[in-house]
Parts: sequence; structure tokens; C-alpha cells
Amino acid sequence: EPIFLDQRHISSKKEWEEHKDDPVERDEVMKSIDPQFFEGDVDPSLKLLQELNEDYDLIALEDKRRKMRLQHYYVGRKLTDVLLSNKDEFGSELDRVIGLEQDLQKTFAVTLDIRYSVKQAKAGLTDGSITLLGYYAQRQRLISLLNTLKTIKILHKTDERLRELIEKEDFHGAIQLCRDCQHAAVTFRQYNCIQDLNSKLKDTAVLIEEKLDEVLSVMCVNFDHTRYKKITTAYLLLGKLQSAMDQLHMHFTSAIHSRTYETVYRFASNTCIDQKVKYEDLCRTVPLELYIPCLTSLLTTLWSIMGSYQKMLNYHYSDESCADQLSQFDKNYVQQKLQLGLTRIWMDVQHKVHPYLLSQDLSQFQFDDFIKVLDVVNRLIQVGEEFCGTSSVQCALLRDPLRAQSIQYFRSYHAARCEELCMFLNNELWELWPVKPTFTTFQLKEFQFMATKKNAKIKLNESLGGYFVDENASPFAFNQEEQQEESFFGSHESDEDDEVDEALKQEFIDDGTEETVNRFKTKKSTSKVTFHNSSRDGPILTNTTLNVLRYLGKYMLMMDSLKPIAFDVLVSMAQLFEYYMYAVYVFFASTSVETTNPKLAQLLHKIQNTIILGDEPNPDGVNIPPPIASDFIELHNPQNLFGLKERLIATESLVFLGSQFDLWKDYLDQQIPEDKLNFLNQFYNQTLPLSRELRSAVYSGVASKAMSYGAILTMMGNVRWDIKELMSEPNSYVYVMIQEMEAMQQKMSCVSAHVPIPADVYKRIWSLCIQEISKVFLEGFGSAKKCTHEGRAWMQLDFQQFVVQVDQFISIKPMPGKELVENFIKAYYLTEQDLEEWLRGNYMNYSSKHLNSIINCTTTQFSKMMQRNRLSGIVDELLKKS
Repeated sequence: EPIFLDQRHISSKKEWEEHKDDPVERDEVMKSIDPQFFEGDVDPSLKLLQELNEDYDLIALEDKRRKMRLQHYYVGRKLTDVLLSNKDEFGSELDRVIGLEQDLQKTFAVTLDIRYSVKQAKAGLTDGSITLLGYYAQRQRLISLLNTLKTIKILHKTDERLRELIEKEDFHGAIQLCRDCQHAAVTFRQYNCIQDLNSKLKDTAVLIEEKLDEVLSVMCVNFDHTRYKKITTAYLLLGKLQSAMDQLHMHFTSAIHSRTYETVYRFASNTCIDQKVKYEDLCRTVPLELYIPCLTSLLTTLWSIMGSYQKMLNYHYSDESCADQLSQFDKNYVQQKLQLGLTRIWMDVQHKVHPYLLSQDLSQFQFDDFIKVLDVVNRLIQVGEEFCGTSSVQCALLRDPLRAQSIQYFRSYHAARCEELCMFLNNELWELWPVKPTFTTFQLKEFQFMATKKNAKIKLNESLGGYFVDENASPFAFNQEEQQEESFFGSHESDEDDEVDEALKQEFIDDGTEETVNRFKTKKSTSKVTFHNSSRDGPILTNTTLNVLRYLGKYMLMMDSLKPIAFDVLVSMAQLFEYYMYAVYVFFASTSVETTNPKLAQLLHKIQNTIILGDEPNPDGVNIPPPIASDFIELHNPQNLFGLKERLIATESLVFLGSQFDLWKDYLDQQIPEDKLNFLNQFYNQTLPLSRELRSAVYSGVASKAMSYGAILTMMGNVRWDIKELMSEPNSYVYVMIQEMEAMQQKMSCVSAHVPIPADVYKRIWSLCIQEISKVFLEGFGSAKKCTHEGRAWMQLDFQQFVVQVDQFISIKPMPGKELVENFIKAYYLTEQDLEEWLRGNYMNYSSKHLNSIINCTTTQFSKMMQRNRLSGIVDELLKKS
């Protein structure tokens, strides 16, 4: 029992058992325990005794003892709590220990039985049996040795078998056999003969990898699905598929360099056959006549290498590949490596084509040869876009030199075509060039590229495979397709002149006698004009027009082949058309268009300042010499209506040329960049419409001279308008006008026998003529110094008779100038107040002479000089303001 020291101490076991736990006290006690007591190799009692000093204090010792007992108490309570909380696990573990003890007892019993049986067997065997067993064991050892010797013999013969498998490209079998032999060699490495065999096997393994790499390099040029599958399977077995993919790109780069050099070397001149020169220098030695064959062969070689790469990529994405044997990481690595290699291979291809394109000056080529170069390079760009799987692939190494060469070539080519056009126009006699009614520009061989391109697209879409489907069909091979023959030439035939009344071929210019009037009344014209029908006669064009169309077709072909200079080509096409238009104006327009058509005049001035060679050359544009008409063109002969045939052919050929641009509108919209479409729209909205308005300027040269306007005006001047009685018959000059028009009709009939006249041109010419006659009426009526009411009625009768006669053989609604003449005649009937109002409203339509004539004739009845002067002053003031 512990010694009771004070009231705080628990002095008996009973008190310990009845001691109540205090959580606060428990935590403090547990924290005060020395951690060394929990170490497994520490004896607590010994540790406490070692801590005692010789001069210990009994009370302190008792204090320490109580503290230790309190710690022991709480540790015990903690242990009891843990055991109680794990009671089930403790019971199961105890059951397991009991079961283990039972198993040990059974094992002990079995062991005793075995020992007893062995002892009995040992006692029963004889010495002979032991000897027999010894022989059997020796036999087994000899059999094992024989098998070992056979295995070593086979191992020595596997070297030949391995080489056979390598030659047959059975790399998977060779690698597997080599590995089996290496494992066997390790098993029998204690034999000296195996050491040499092991060295040979290592050399054979290296040989297999070298052969694999060699066949892999061949796949870059000539891909074979079966062989490549063997290669990938072998590399997969070696565990080197990733390194093989890295090596593959090196092989492709090497194949591009070596094969391109060999290709160009075959076409190089003899001067470098025995020399090893750089690739750039080698390209310069290719003769000019072999440039295109070498280029096509070079691109075909590169296309085949790209095709092999494309097939490899497709193989690794197909179900036939060994992807099922690859880990997902390896599969992704191979596919990503090949995808990234597309751009690299395409750049290598461009680096080989780029120096070849710059090796020659393409300006020396003929147009067709130059277009071939453009076609094959553009085709290569399309191949590259399909190869990389995107249309935004980098092609600057191809486009930049091609653009530079094209700009240089096109400038010289355009200058030569401009000179040719100038020569053609200067020697053009403006004869009708016979073509069939079904003629279109697409029948020209220069425009057949549009149909060829469309058919090529259709075939490509039908194949659904692009340029790498058929390895035997190179996209750079020129198909020697038979071009369609130009079968649009025809002939123009019309009725002979026997249908024309011979009596109408005489001269109709008379002196206005009664005989002339009577003859006109009794004789009606039987002349017949052959009108042009495009569905029957075909378009009106000349040899020069046809050549311009051919030029434009070649220009559009170049535009299609090289879109970066498409706008420059369009500007040149517009210059050809404008020069043709300017030549027609210079040759045939007899009057200035400054006042009649200011917009047309502005366009012609712009053409003259930009493309026509002046005193100083234009540094920013072409300089074409001014057109000079041929001396054989007769424009002053009244018998041929002052060159009506030539004027008609020239003007309508220009209109036909402009109409062809309308057919090309959609095509040109697709070729021209969006930021340059303003020029194209301006050309279509201004230049082409104004070219059609040139008709009036050209045909006015016929209308202003076709009739004897001066003689008619003289006859009108001799008429006295101050008559006192109403007349029932018009003046004789009216019949002369009709006779003049009938004569002109007959001459136009003769012209139409050679060149059918379009109906709108026919009406336009007559409109211009009637407009000139209306001016004659105004001038004649305005020359009257005196005029009575009867004279005004006679004026109106003359003009109405003229209108009726004109309507009988040509219908033009409204008749040009009719309203002006009638309005002028009606002004004679106005009062002074109404006349002043009329003058203010119509002074812009008449000349000062006409207005003063009305004032003089109408104010005489007022007999007031001041009124006449006032009205004249009003006219002068109005004209000054205008």
C-alpha cells in the first residue's frame, strides 16, 4: 500500500479503483509522459532507476511514484478503451491464431508420417536399384547435352537463314529469329563457340536495321503498301517506330534534293556533264528549248514524292495499319509527326522549283509556251494546297518569281500587241469579215481554255480524289487534245441589184420644175433595203476585230493563269478596246462631240492623253502611235454615201466588240480583286455605253452630206411667203426633199446588198437626216422677211406634206425636229403678249436669227417700232444669260 502523504495523494488501491477520470487531468498527464517510454527497446523500470540520485528525497520520490502511477493508470485506461473499441477484430484475430495452431499440429503429424515412409522405403531398396537409378540420371544428362549441341548447331546455321529473310524483306521474321537466337546464345554463353555467334548476331541485327532504313528511303519515291506495312511492323517489333518517323522526314528531304538534281541534270547542256555544280547553276545550263520539258519532268518527280508521303499519311489513318498494336501515345505521335511534315515537305518542294523559275528569262518565250509555264506552276500550287489540306498554304516562293516574270513578260507582250493593232487599223479597209450566224467568241481557240478548265473541274469533282488518286496520271503532263477547228467562217450573200429599179439609179437632183413634181407623183420607189439579222447574217466585224478578240482571249487566259496580275491584264484589255474606239472616232467621226456629247468627248480626251503617243512619251502607260486611216477608204464620194459601208462596219464592229465584254462580265468579276472592282464597274458603266453613243458622231458624217441641203435652202429662200390666197399644193422644194430622201434610200439599198444594215442603225441614220432637214425647214422659214397668214398656212402645208411622205417609207416616232418646226410655225399666230411669253419659254431651242424672224414678221401688223425693239431686246437679254 502506498504511504499516505497528504490529502491530495490517493493512498489505497480502492481509491485508485474509485478514482474518477478528469478529462483535463487526463490530457495533462498523457502529455507529460516521456516519449522514450513508448520506444520498443526501452525498459521503463531500468530507465527510472537510472534517473535516481544517491541523495534522493523520500517525499519527492513518493511524488514521482504517484505521478508515474497516475500515468500508468491513464495509459491502462486508454489501452482498455482501445481494446474494447476493437473487440470484434481482436476476437477474429484470436480465432485465426487458434486455427493456425491447429494447422501446425496437422502439418507436424503429416511430417512424421513422411519420415516414417521414407525410412521404410530406404530399408526396402537394394544396391542394384540404386545403380539403375544412377545410369538413368547419366542418360538424362547425355540427352540434355545432345540437345544443347543440336541447338548450338542450329544457331550457327541461322546466319544464312537470317540473310535469306532480309533479302525477302521479311523483316518481322528476321527480327524475331534474331532475337530468339540471341536469347539462346545467352542461355549457352558458357560455351566458347557461342561467343563468336553472339558477335555475328549483333552484326546481323545492325544489318537488319540498315536494310530497313534502305527500304524506308525507297518508299519516299515509290510507295508500296505491302512493303511499307512490313517496315512499320518491323520497326514496331524493334520498338523504334518513333525514331523511324524522324528518320523518314530526313529521307524525304534527301529524296527531294537528289531526285530533282538528277532530273535537271538529264536536261542540262553538255558543258556541265562531267562537273559537279550547284543546283542553282545547273538550272541555268538547261537550254531554252528544253526549259518546259525539264520543268514538267521536275514537277512530275516532286509530285510522285508528295504522292508517296500522302499515301503514307493515309495508311496511318486507315484501318489496315498496325494501329491496333500501338499505344495511343505512339499512334498520336506518328499521326502528328506526319501532319506536321506536310508543310515541311511542301516548303522543300518550293525551294527546288524557285531557283528553276528564276534561271531563265521567260520574256523570250512564245505566248503559248509562257502560258504552259503558268499553267504547270499554278497546277503545282493546287497540288500543294491539296497536299497540305488547306487553301491558305504558303506559296510565296512560287508566286513571287512567277508574278515578277509575268509582269515583265506581259508588259512587253502588250506593247507588241498595241503596235500590231495600230498596224492593223492603219491598213484596215473595213471590209465585212464573213462569219456564221452562230459565231461566238468561245469558238475561237483563244477562248477554248474556258471550256477545258470547266471540263477539268468536272472530271476532278467526279473522281473525288484530287491529284493523288492515279499515280500514273501526272497533273503536269500536257494532253495533246485535238483543239476544235475554228469553223465559224461563213459567207454573206444577198439579193442582186436586179431587184432595184434601174430608173431609180439616175440622179434625182433637179431644179424643182413641174416635170420633177409630176414624175415624183407618178413614180414610186421600188428600192429595198436589206436589214441585218444577227440570227441570219451573223455579227458585223472585220479582220482587225477578230484579231482584237484573239488578243483579248489570250489576255484572259493569262488573267486566269496568274491572278496576281489580273488587274494589270484588265487595264490592258480596256486599253485595246479604247484604242479601237479612238481609231473609229478619228477615222469616221466628221463632227466634234464636245457640244453634242460632253461625256464622250471627255472619254476620248482621256484616251488621247493616256495611251496615244504625243509629243512627249507617257511614262505611266503605253504609248501607241496615233491611228492613221488608209488612203483607200473613200469618205467623200456621194455615190457610196460618203463611205457608209466602211462607217457601218467600223461602228458596228466596235459595238459587237463591246457586247462581248458583257458576256465576260461574270468571269472578270471572279478574276479581279474586290478592291479593284471600281475600275471594272467604271469600264462597264461608262466606257462601254459611251462607245455605243459613238454611232451618232460617225453616222452624222453621212446624214450631214447625203442631201443637197444648200440647194433646198436656196429654193426655200426664193419662195414668197407674203401671198394673199391659200395654196392647195406644197412648194416644189418639198418634192425635192422627198426625191433626195428616195435617192438616199436607193443608195442605202445598194450598200445593204454588200453589208446588211441593222434596223436600229437604219433608223438612226434617217433620224439624223430628218433632223438635218428639220434644221433646213427652220432656217428656210426663219429667212422669211415678210409673211402673211396665207404664207404661214403654206409653211404648215409644206411641212405636213413632208411628214406624210416620210411616214410612207419610214416610221420614226417621234420624228426628230417635228415639234420644233411646228412650234416655230405656230409662233407666227401668237399675239404680242403671248409671243413674249413664248420667247421666254423657247429661246433655248432656236437661234437668234429664228427668233428675230418671228418678231419681224409678227410685229409688222402692230406697226409699232417700239414693240419690235422691246421684243428684240428681250431676246438679246435671254441669249446673253444662256
